[in-house]
Amino acid sequence: MSRRDRATIGRVVGLHSRVLAPLLLGSLLGCPPPEDSATVCAPEVETYAPEGVPITLETGAVGLVRTHAVGLGGSGRLVVSASGPFEVVNAAGEALTEVEAPAEVYLRATGRGEGRVIFSAGKGCGTVVDVRGVAPAPLVGRPRTLSPGWQSATSFLDGEAVMLGLDPARYPDRIGLPFDAFLVAHRSAEAWAADAELVGVAGTPVEGVIEEGELIPLELGAPSAGEAALAEYDVVVDQDRDGLLGPDDLIQGFGAVGFSVIGDLTAPGPHVVETDDVSGGRFLGERVWWPADLAALGPRPLVVISHGNGHEYIWYDYLGEHLASWGFVVMAHENNTEPGIETASTTTLTNTDWLLGHLDEPGGGALVGLVDSTRIAWIGHSRGGEGVVRALDRLVDGEFVPDNYAAEDIRGLASIAPTVFLPLEQSDPHDRPYLLLAGTADGDVTGGVDSPIVQFFRIWEKGTGPKAAAYVHGASHNDFNCCGMQEGQGPSLIGREEAQVVARAYLLATARAWLDGEDALLDLFRNEYSGFVPLSFASTDLVATGWRNAATAGDGVLDDFQAEPDTDVSSAGTAVECTADGLLEDQLRDRDKELGWSDDDPMNAMTHNGVPGDEARGTVFSWSEGSAPFWAVEVPETLADSTGWTTLSLSVAQRSRHPETDNWGGAMGFGVTLVDEAGVESTVDVADHALVPFPYPRLGSGTGRGWANEFVTVRVNLADFTVGSALDLGRLAEVRLEFGEAHGAASGAVGLDSVEFAR
Repeated sequence: MSRRDRATIGRVVGLHSRVLAPLLLGSLLGCPPPEDSATVCAPEVETYAPEGVPITLETGAVGLVRTHAVGLGGSGRLVVSASGPFEVVNAAGEALTEVEAPAEVYLRATGRGEGRVIFSAGKGCGTVVDVRGVAPAPLVGRPRTLSPGWQSATSFLDGEAVMLGLDPARYPDRIGLPFDAFLVAHRSAEAWAADAELVGVAGTPVEGVIEEGELIPLELGAPSAGEAALAEYDVVVDQDRDGLLGPDDLIQGFGAVGFSVIGDLTAPGPHVVETDDVSGGRFLGERVWWPADLAALGPRPLVVISHGNGHEYIWYDYLGEHLASWGFVVMAHENNTEPGIETASTTTLTNTDWLLGHLDEPGGGALVGLVDSTRIAWIGHSRGGEGVVRALDRLVDGEFVPDNYAAEDIRGLASIAPTVFLPLEQSDPHDRPYLLLAGTADGDVTGGVDSPIVQFFRIWEKGTGPKAAAYVHGASHNDFNCCGMQEGQGPSLIGREEAQVVARAYLLATARAWLDGEDALLDLFRNEYSGFVPLSFASTDLVATGWRNAATAGDGVLDDFQAEPDTDVSSAGTAVECTADGLLEDQLRDRDKELGWSDDDPMNAMTHNGVPGDEARGTVFSWSEGSAPFWAVEVPETLADSTGWTTLSLSVAQRSRHPETDNWGGAMGFGVTLVDEAGVESTVDVADHALVPFPYPRLGSGTGRGWANEFVTVRVNLADFTVGSALDLGRLAEVRLEFGEAHGAASGAVGLDSVEFAR
């Protein structure tokens, strides 16, 4: 049988596989062996693992290892059996209880844990192959300065070095064995089955070997997205070095995408843009942009832009042209904002309906049959930002019934510095994907503590769908249009040009993710900003980004501070322990409406909850120099097996104008420790890749310097806790957050909004 044939056999069963060059293994089971027992009752079995070292198989995806079993005298019928979460299967993936030797068979891991597979020729004894099943983990990532020195990853920025990280503690059976590593363009499982040849995107493969000791990253190359917003790749460790994907190899990307490369979302897209102004009457004036080659693209999603009070719909050329150059049909419309949010929502609803009913108007019919009315996103600014949310609520509640689209066709919402005039029961994003984009230096809808009308994070908290946030340092209200009065308040104002670079990137990312299914672009929010700055951004400390999974995916919550008001009980009903100062759980609401620090208002500068009826809650605490406090939560039994999740996700903020925040005076890091039921601990220090930003140093609203508390999402990959560690992710007992000088900040004051397992 050829190597190419064997590769095809492995793929039939859906491999995410493990096998190397064969090594003779023969151990006995069950009876005292006579001197010639190896030829009497113990068949030979060829595997690659050194004697006494279990074969490591990855679980979750199907993992296979090939063995070559030889019976008595080189042939004969063998009985096979497996203990633990393992099976012996044939090339079609069918479980075997006996084989006719000699034969190639495969070992498949169906779960985590240790076990063994026995090949027997009778007489109560046989050959044992020890097997170890481990949870899947990415093969590629980034080196880090602090413990554990590695950050696994599934997305990279264009031109960023992709590093291979094979942990010797994870693959002890592969230590010392050479391999070739390939970066390849992503293929579907069917494409791999049709063609197993490995063709690296950078030419020749990179040679390597796993050495004993610590994980040593190996650079594979710096792949590009080219002119695309997103490019998809797989990585293959060709262990038998035959240039084919087979059962001897490791792969990240069989079936699912291995990893993604995000292009420069701030640059113009590949399409030439055409535009036209049309009108259907009062408050139906519209400017429309579309790709000149729309007919070749076929029906494309619609993005609608709703301006704010005192603004004009023709002030958003920078955004309409940008989104159209990346393949969208975009429309900005007259918005009736002066009377209030209800009329603003009406003009969003009616303009969307009018355009879809009059596609023969723009460009003399250029859009006819080429707008996908089932994929619509609404973007609103200021009163328009609240108006698009109110418009969705009216659709969902059946208060407005358009002719040419329905509530389910609105696939996503984005609000730029929205007002919050209405009760949240009316300005409700519901379960739609939602982006909040706002500036810290906004002098109009300030985001400050003095009034709930300007506290835009209240709408963000109300939504139950997946939601992203980008809070831009130094951006003012009218930086996000061309021509409004420059009302910015605060130091280091970045101006329109830079603010619009940020807006183009984040609005394009969410539009492509929510309308075109390019989910990896949301890693701009799910990854820490400090280590994942989009190309062409001017600063590595420009934006505080946040992400929250949909409420329907919230079964991984350890503590979101909503269900239990006591500080020693988590939302999951388990024990919480904290050794920091001033621990308090409460509404995320500044009560005295002054940003100046007061011991009587521990929730100072919190703006996610504006009025007593709002539901957002969190916890706060602080520490001083010389202390090393922690906050720890017991993992409930239902979440002790964390292997179904990929990350531990935290929402963290430094507390504005708190004396200990000011004492520290900069971005802050901390440590995250997981403890399993056997007491094994593993810590990831996030200070070199997930820094929590210092609050924007704006003056006003009381004494001191600082503005609203800026919650950011910090996600730590669970696989990183196992690097060089025996931690069992399937039996977790505690999650502990560790603070103090040893973990990145000698003093500080923080707020926590959520601690949860996520995917």
